[in-house]
Amino acid sequence: MTDVTCAVIRNEEGLVLAVRRGPGMGNSGKWEFPGGKTRPGEDHEECIIREIDEELGMDIVICGRLEAVEHDYGNKQIRLIPFICDTLESKPMLREHDHYRWMEPDRLTTLDMTAADTPVALQYAAGHRCAASRETEEETTRLTAEAGEELSRMLGRVSSVEEITMVAQSAAKEFNLLSQLVTLCSSTEKRVGFMSAWALSKVADVDPKALVPLLLPIIEVLPATANESVQRSLMRVLMKSDINDIPRAHHAKLIDYCLTVMRDTNQPVAPRAYGMEILASFCSLYPEMANEVAGAVQLFINDASAGMKAAGRKVIQRLGNRQ
Repeated sequence: MTDVTCAVIRNEEGLVLAVRRGPGMGNSGKWEFPGGKTRPGEDHEECIIREIDEELGMDIVICGRLEAVEHDYGNKQIRLIPFICDTLESKPMLREHDHYRWMEPDRLTTLDMTAADTPVALQYAAGHRCAASRETEEETTRLTAEAGEELSRMLGRVSSVEEITMVAQSAAKEFNLLSQLVTLCSSTEKRVGFMSAWALSKVADVDPKALVPLLLPIIEVLPATANESVQRSLMRVLMKSDINDIPRAHHAKLIDYCLTVMRDTNQPVAPRAYGMEILASFCSLYPEMANEVAGAVQLFINDASAGMKAAGRKVIQRLGNRQ
């Protein structure tokens, strides 16, 4: 098997050089990446630099390698060793080939390439797409972080119900803004966390379905937050959500959390009341837990206000109908 090197040469615009084999060459008329066979005592890097100078009169810089490709042409077997190279030159001097093109990486396979060069083109194009995707993800992450910082600063300045309502109205129409609000619920700045959760609560009033894709991260925030205002607002969001929209895999986690909150006499009344309503909704899916929830509700309302006692009795009555 003969070792043959080839160069995937990129210009400053990221285009890749393809050359067409001229008359008198094997596979005449086929497109390929330029290169050639190694000479005795010559390593692959030396070979590709020499071949590109001899065939095209171009200076190149080796930047990387691709996986070697083995191919059997019938009369010969070759191992094609591709190098990724950069150049500042734009016009090769064709000495063996009869045509050249600078191509977008994804367009290389539209050429009628040799059998050995086609896998190289596919390999490079796939790597190029991955690199472009990573760059896009990194840019998106950077822009999202900047937007989150700006939103955090803005929430820190909010001082009225009207302003937080405006934030909620905008968030209900823009998923990225909603997602940023959920993230900011965990802010170390207590006021920012409070305002973020309050805005989400306002969204739940006007369009609870907008929050469905974010119910899981909202559930994840609850046990991790020490901010009572965040806890209260997020439990209100969950109370106003359709219980069937909550991911089933996280039902047990939320049920345990609500039971813990409702039984904790040191908790404020509001989150305990929201927990009571969430648990009552879960009983429509799991009627076998109705007795346990009814008992927890009874303990909760024993020392509650008259209004909360009345609300608790209604919940117990509903639960009794499900047993």
